[in-house]
Amino acid sequence: MNLACLKTGEIQPADGQADAFSLTEKTESAWRTRQLKIISAMIGPLILSNLVNACVIWLSFRDTAASGPLLIWLGAICLVCLTGYVASKRPAKRTRNPVVLTKRIEVFTWGVAAAGALWAIAPLLVLNVADSYGQLIIGVILTGVMFTGAFLMSRIPRAALAFIVPIAVGLVLEMQLQQDPKHVYASILTAVYVFILAFAVRWSHTQFVKQILNESAVREQSQLIGLLLRDFEESTSDWLWQTDAQGVLVDIPAVFEGAEHQPGDFEVGETLVGQFEVNDAAKVLKTSMMRRQSFRDLSMKLANGTEDRWLSLTGKPIFEDRVFKGFRGVASDITQSKEIEDRIAFMAHYDGLTGLPNRMNMQEHLEKALRQPVQEPEARALVWLDLDNFKWVNDTLGHPAGDELLQHVAGRLNESSAEKDTVARISGDEFAMIVQRDSLSDLELFLDELTERLSIPYDLRGSTANCSASVGVRLFDAETRDARTMLKHADLALYQAKKLGKSTWCMFTPALDERARAQLQIEADLQSALERNEFRLHFQPQVDAHSHEMVGCEALLRWMHPERGLVYPGDFIEHAEDNGLITRIGDWVIRAALAEARRLPEHVKVSVNISPLQIHSANLMSTIVNAIAANNIDPRRLELEITESVLMSDTHFTLKRLHKLKQIGVGIALDDFGTGYSSLSYLRSFPFDKIKIDKSFVRDIESRSDSRAITQATISLAHSLGMRCTAEGVETQFQAEFLRDIGCQELQGFFISRAKPLDDLTHVVNLRPREDVQPKAEIVRAARAEAEAPEPSLAKSAQA
Repeated sequence: MNLACLKTGEIQPADGQADAFSLTEKTESAWRTRQLKIISAMIGPLILSNLVNACVIWLSFRDTAASGPLLIWLGAICLVCLTGYVASKRPAKRTRNPVVLTKRIEVFTWGVAAAGALWAIAPLLVLNVADSYGQLIIGVILTGVMFTGAFLMSRIPRAALAFIVPIAVGLVLEMQLQQDPKHVYASILTAVYVFILAFAVRWSHTQFVKQILNESAVREQSQLIGLLLRDFEESTSDWLWQTDAQGVLVDIPAVFEGAEHQPGDFEVGETLVGQFEVNDAAKVLKTSMMRRQSFRDLSMKLANGTEDRWLSLTGKPIFEDRVFKGFRGVASDITQSKEIEDRIAFMAHYDGLTGLPNRMNMQEHLEKALRQPVQEPEARALVWLDLDNFKWVNDTLGHPAGDELLQHVAGRLNESSAEKDTVARISGDEFAMIVQRDSLSDLELFLDELTERLSIPYDLRGSTANCSASVGVRLFDAETRDARTMLKHADLALYQAKKLGKSTWCMFTPALDERARAQLQIEADLQSALERNEFRLHFQPQVDAHSHEMVGCEALLRWMHPERGLVYPGDFIEHAEDNGLITRIGDWVIRAALAEARRLPEHVKVSVNISPLQIHSANLMSTIVNAIAANNIDPRRLELEITESVLMSDTHFTLKRLHKLKQIGVGIALDDFGTGYSSLSYLRSFPFDKIKIDKSFVRDIESRSDSRAITQATISLAHSLGMRCTAEGVETQFQAEFLRDIGCQELQGFFISRAKPLDDLTHVVNLRPREDVQPKAEIVRAARAEAEAPEPSLAKSAQA
């Protein structure tokens, strides 16, 4: 036995065992209490055996001369037994004081010692009257008394020895007085038996003390475990649980007296599985308990309670002697961590501002919807929305108003959607929906109502904001199963809706995809078109309205594509503006147009269109100056045509740059006059050299009086401002004569000539041979130096 667990402050036992054991006060109290319980249990059998054996001895020798002394002896035995019986029945005060308990054991020891002394007298009383048969009887009875006393009092060794030693001494003395060698041998054998009997009593007592110490150690360890368990349950949100073999929750047995175990949120007497709502983890729990397998960290929601509670459950099966007894484990309250986890999951799948599903969530819904077939005549569609004026709201009313607008939009989308529809916010001002209606006509009606509802003005903090939405629609079909393809097609439809004028919806068609593919191919080919020298210039003559003599020409760009052939600007200029190549292409057009202008007569001007991006280019001034110098061209022969869209972007900078160009000598013409919103204000802001009447007015001169009136008013306005006037799109003789009669100076259109390469215009102008117009070497050197210099000052430009 391990005695290291005993504490200091130990006391020695009072029955001669100090050499083998050291007992604490608490342990000795338990030991003495156990001894007293043993005394109470064996006092009856001990008294009965003494009385029966004493009566047998008296009856055996009552007819002898020792009858009288034996009767007195029997009375003494009865008196001792009666005293012991009365003492055992007297109620004793309960105590754990080792001193008091030791005194009670000492009283008992003295009592059995008195009984032993009386039994030692018995053989001496019959010494002279007993024959060999009588001596055998007295020897057998005394031996039985000794063994009975040793067996019954083996847990109290001092009392056992106080009882058997006097008896043995009396028996040995009686044998020695017989003067018979056989009795001498018997006395020696009796002494050996007594020694063995004393050794057995000591050994039994030693085992008894070990048992007491083991039980005490186990009790102390149980108390320590109980204290740790109680501290564990008080300091954490975890608690222990246990079930029986049927999975019913039971109380955990108390580990020490007075210990209480808290069942936590569980109801004892109910099944463990029944405590939770049904989910995947609950199914795992049920399966594990059915298979008697361990489980760990199962997150489950309690079924009962006024508020949501989540627990993490860990358990393992209990087996005792290979017999299944149930499950035991730990339950942890993870409600707070579950709320944080749910919040993180919400942030990962939902938009924090509107509460709608985000792009990732929407794509999951889309992939799920693609796996479900559409039943005819139902119509299911992916709807992609983009707010038309959201940037204006942010810039004018502020970002808080923009956030409020997005919340209003989300509310209108939710109100317009059906129960099974999905609404999501994809990015800043983009939303998406997955909708399903009973038929295609119902879907179209829904789209009409949706765009109309989104066009209703919003009240944002006392301000009214008009923010309609453009909508792209992609119908589900049996062939398309890729979510990315659906999203791309819906985006193409949205882009088309914006081109159609916004605040409307557009359905995707295969033609949109083909157009998008072609546009992508064009954008890719544009990257290498300049390096491969694939661009060409065509020139459309501008003639005097009276003499029809060529006075100028407009340089129009063409793209000689290696596979598609001749491509017109309407098919690629927009793409060039989107990817930023328009600046490089515009610079090439200026240089190529002025190089070709050397072949034209000195009085013929060359017009070049300038895009909004090009007017802001840092290279524009140097490109124009270098091209003029390299080709030895009079700056007044170059005329730049701009539209109102050029003036609408950073008007101050644009006007400042146009003034610099005009100071150089370059002419500035306002193209497409009358088609914009602020032409008159621009005429007042900048003194243009020419106004070009848009062909939309010229085309209707013959059929509409209002077009004739607008055209005549424009020409009169140009004359009053000292500007020349050129009419575009002249296609008939009537148009040419009418324009001439109302004072238009220049005509341009198919009536004069289509746009052609310069070599094909010999029927309207005399061209100089190419070998006669090569620039001089000094002019080329000056042009290169000019190209390497920064943007020239006004003085330098004028001098050039």
